[in-house]
Amino acid sequence: MSKLSRIVGIISIWLLGILPVLSQNLYLKGTVADESSGNPIPFVTVSVSSTPSPVESSMDGTFAFNNLSEGRQIIQFFASGYENLIIEREVLSPGVDLGTVRLKPAQSGGIADLMVMDLEMESDVQETSPLLSSSRDVFNNVASYSLSPARFSQRGYEGKYSDVYLNGLKMNDMNSGNVIWSLWGGVNDATRNQETYFGLETGAFGFGNLGGVSNVITRASKFRPGTRLTYSMSNRTYTNRAMVTHATGVMDNGWSLAMSVSRRWGDGGYVDGVFYDAWGYFLALEKQFNDNHSLSFTAVGTPTERGVPNGSTQEVYDLVGSNYYNSNIGYQNGEKWRNARVRDNHEPIMLLNHYWDFNVDTRLTTSLGYRFGYNGYSALNWYDAPDPRPDYYRNLPSYFDNDGKRDQANEVRRMWRSDPNTRHVNWDRLYRTNYENEEVTRDEYGNIIAQGRRSKYVIEDRRNDQKQISGSMVLNTKLSDIVKLDAGVNYRKNTTSNFNKIKDLLGGDYWLDIDQFAERDFGYDHDIIQTDLRNPDRIVRKGDTYSHNYDAHIEDFKLWGLATFNFLKVDAHAGFEVGGSSFYRSGNYQKGLFPNNSYGDSETKNFTELAAKIGATYKISGRHYITANASLMKKAPHFNNSFISPRTRNTLVSDLTTENIASADINYLIRTPFAKGRVTAYYTRLADQTKVMSFYDDYHRSFGNYVMTNIDKEHMGVEFGLELKLTPTITSEAMFGYGTYKYVSNPDYVQTVDNTEEIIDEAKVYWENFNVEGTPMTVGSLGFTYNSPNYWFIGLKGSYFGDSYISMNPVLRTDRGRTDLAPEYIDQERFGSGFTLDAFAGISYRIQYKYFLGVNISANNLLDRTDMKSGGYEQLRVRVEDGKMTRPFDKRYFYMFGRNFFFNVNFRF
Repeated sequence: MSKLSRIVGIISIWLLGILPVLSQNLYLKGTVADESSGNPIPFVTVSVSSTPSPVESSMDGTFAFNNLSEGRQIIQFFASGYENLIIEREVLSPGVDLGTVRLKPAQSGGIADLMVMDLEMESDVQETSPLLSSSRDVFNNVASYSLSPARFSQRGYEGKYSDVYLNGLKMNDMNSGNVIWSLWGGVNDATRNQETYFGLETGAFGFGNLGGVSNVITRASKFRPGTRLTYSMSNRTYTNRAMVTHATGVMDNGWSLAMSVSRRWGDGGYVDGVFYDAWGYFLALEKQFNDNHSLSFTAVGTPTERGVPNGSTQEVYDLVGSNYYNSNIGYQNGEKWRNARVRDNHEPIMLLNHYWDFNVDTRLTTSLGYRFGYNGYSALNWYDAPDPRPDYYRNLPSYFDNDGKRDQANEVRRMWRSDPNTRHVNWDRLYRTNYENEEVTRDEYGNIIAQGRRSKYVIEDRRNDQKQISGSMVLNTKLSDIVKLDAGVNYRKNTTSNFNKIKDLLGGDYWLDIDQFAERDFGYDHDIIQTDLRNPDRIVRKGDTYSHNYDAHIEDFKLWGLATFNFLKVDAHAGFEVGGSSFYRSGNYQKGLFPNNSYGDSETKNFTELAAKIGATYKISGRHYITANASLMKKAPHFNNSFISPRTRNTLVSDLTTENIASADINYLIRTPFAKGRVTAYYTRLADQTKVMSFYDDYHRSFGNYVMTNIDKEHMGVEFGLELKLTPTITSEAMFGYGTYKYVSNPDYVQTVDNTEEIIDEAKVYWENFNVEGTPMTVGSLGFTYNSPNYWFIGLKGSYFGDSYISMNPVLRTDRGRTDLAPEYIDQERFGSGFTLDAFAGISYRIQYKYFLGVNISANNLLDRTDMKSGGYEQLRVRVEDGKMTRPFDKRYFYMFGRNFFFNVNFRF
């Protein structure tokens, strides 16, 4: 036998041995069902460690994998409303049938609702960056529920760096970039189904953002069939909530229906005068025409009216003996709280989605959306009268103490402690002042234009009414067993009408609409004091528009793509986003101070936005992974930080530019049936930010504006989260986060006032190495949960937070501030650390195998700590004497609620 023949024979024998292995078609299949009811669960995401692509269970709960490799496999199950499940199985020829896999309903519904309540209240006080939690990630789960009262913001990012979609359409506010959770917050049971990706992770519906991206799925066909009745009780923001939700599932005619109605109400939660009256409605319809085409419609809205609390100074909190004092309220007619600050809004959203499934591997989703309605925020306004706010600095003992008037200070102190009309808004006095102010008002020619009670005090409604159209097309396709492509295009156009309306004349007959600050400085000039030269000497009454009136016109367009590559040991992804953003102001009033720069359209600003991201996952095994992500972004400034004073004129911030972002993270993940967790290190640099701040300037006796440009920040830190199944019934969750968020530049600063176009001051702000405000940088939590086999659970969790800093006044850190002021006014205040102990429990009952009753209760801050600051800011006003700064106005603070609870009961059938 020749040498060649021997080689051929050896190869043939080897092939005969290996071909049976190569031709193996190992399978894994099973059915997913509800643990308590036994009903099949559709749309469960099932993944296997040896294959790159997960599958989704069908309507009967079944799922299947083919072409699996032989060996031990880690199998993960994830479904909205259920606890994540990880199991391990040996897959041998010809395959494995798992039978029925039972998922346990999630027990944290009441806790999740607390998170939503916090998100809605946050919008009144700061721009935070929370995302609704996902049970895929322990760190974010624990942080979302346990640290939201401390205003924890993941990695210190502002809210505008997290994207939220509703059925594939981006919902971030186009004026500020923030997420307005309250647009759908009242229908929690209808908006629980979410896809959530944190940090630089990639999703299939959008490119994503620095802090993550979430998509709320509202397709009627995705709802579990049945009816759910919910009642909740709390002592936080509202007292009661009732909700009914019903879904048909996919009916024989291809139609699906889901709907929900809710109401939340209460006369005051933890803070006096913070009443709540909100309705919510949700309707989803879907028609599946065939296996390839479906059309979905969604309508959601939450008409809401609620009182708003206010932060105050520590002097005031100490005077009244409570850190939950609310300076916005007072007794009307001596018997009921009335709140001057009320949010009143109703902004419905309507969506239309078309789903075109070319085949099992390719889908094209086309979406249209429309948002409209009104958004009001009331406040007191006054003319030629004393400031009615009880905590105005001239109404406090410290005002007299600083002037050495001890007797007057002691008298004011006594009145604060004994007289409700001193420490609260004195509504009777405001009404009496208006009743007694009989006047005849004349125009510049002496003609009578109004007579009667001219109001010195009114309540105005500060309106921001939006109309927005949105559209997108998203293609998701699997090009091969290795390559998946997600790509899309989206467009948004928004017009926001900004104006004030008279909400209540407080017993008066009319209000003369002139600029009182211009009148004080230029009273001799009739034209210059007009808010609108096209309607001079305007008399306004209840419901009339006045003061200012302009529209913000904003457009953006994005084209994006993400390619994902899946191999046996390594996954990788790469993506891009390119687009443009433009905006301009359109003034509807011709202001007397700026007759040539207030009415009509401003210059249109256009920006090109670019972004790119890459990432990879190394699969050490089916249980251990290392991932890394990196991204570069150029983002356009938002409208709200682009005009010096949009209330009065068309002047833009000089040298507006895009913001430049660079970010990277590296992660270690563990996924086993007994442990799941993540360890992350991250770094982010944000450069060339712009910020505009407006306030009343006592020294110049006019509204003023601080404009800061060239703001650079660095955020870096580590995150750790771990869930351990200590026994079949006891689970422990632990998380720890440590970050340093610093300003790394000395921004440029310009000060203007609304009475002139001139620049009042410009300087460098020495913020380098000061801390980014608004969130704790060191956090930790440890909790234990007992899950009984009899469907009840109880848990206890302790949480720590620290290294949170106050929001700074830039002028205090200029050359002038550092020269004039004592060092204690320049140092940035660091809030004390805090600790909370929370408990939660729940039970589920199955009644006659078709009815289900669930009860949850959570008690937060069991130790009743009422001294923990959750936020605060330095007032922008500074006392000036003889041209020299003497001391800033006192800082204002917000405090975490003391002991509070949330009770939730639901009945399903």
